[in-house]
Amino acid sequence: MILILGASGELASLTTAALQTLGNTETVRLGSRSPAKLAAEGIQTLFADYDQQDSLEAAMAGVSKVLFISGNIANDARLAQHLNVIAAAKKAGVSQLLYTSFQSPSLDSAFDFGASHAATEAAIRASGVPATVVRNAFYAELQLMSLGHTLESGTLTHAAADGRFAPVSKADIAEALARLLMTTPDADKHIGSTYEFTGPELLSYADIAKLISELTGKRIETNEISPEAQIAALSQMGLPGFLAKALGGASRAIAAGEYDTRSDDLARILGREPRSLREVIAAALG
Repeated sequence: MILILGASGELASLTTAALQTLGNTETVRLGSRSPAKLAAEGIQTLFADYDQQDSLEAAMAGVSKVLFISGNIANDARLAQHLNVIAAAKKAGVSQLLYTSFQSPSLDSAFDFGASHAATEAAIRASGVPATVVRNAFYAELQLMSLGHTLESGTLTHAAADGRFAPVSKADIAEALARLLMTTPDADKHIGSTYEFTGPELLSYADIAKLISELTGKRIETNEISPEAQIAALSQMGLPGFLAKALGGASRAIAAGEYDTRSDDLARILGREPRSLREVIAAALG
């Protein structure tokens, strides 16, 4: 049986759909703090809260594989939650804990979420729980959030200097996660493995502005601001303080070259080339 935690989130929903599309034959169970919100025909849903280890243990009863999607809260609380999941997985004796980490995690990363991911990976290794770690790059879909404003203003504002990164399609990640969870003749080779899931090309924000210009025929300029200004702007927009700070740190990390690398791991798992940012934006533009 496969358990998907954080099941009400978009990545979990996409992974659930991918399992069905790919012809998964194993029973799937969805765990969420709000199971009533889950509409999954023929799939068991139940309460599972990262803050309540007993709920996690109950959710993992009879489960062999767990998709452990990282939490979305401040670092200290996030790590505490993650330790609860790891402890529950160890107690349940799961055969595969599939954890969604982040690209190039490090305790001293300028992106502070990178520290909690690095600490979580270390805790998983120390626990002895059989695991597969997937380190995701920044989602390509994040570029869609400001696309309307960029097209209206003719300006792509960012705080990442000339740094490059390899944005990756969330749908492609979800398909790869589904493939890693399914029982196949070579499934065991994924246990103990760490994969870097990036998009197919490295891009700076100047590259992204050029790409949008080519797709729309509109002249798009870049406007570089400081990470501090970015944090202030995001806070004024209503983002929680911890998230605004993290995104400002992400810009610092990109500028420092922390993510100036790409991998073919995702292509190998998918058996095809991942979607490019150009394809993601083109699809959104219709």
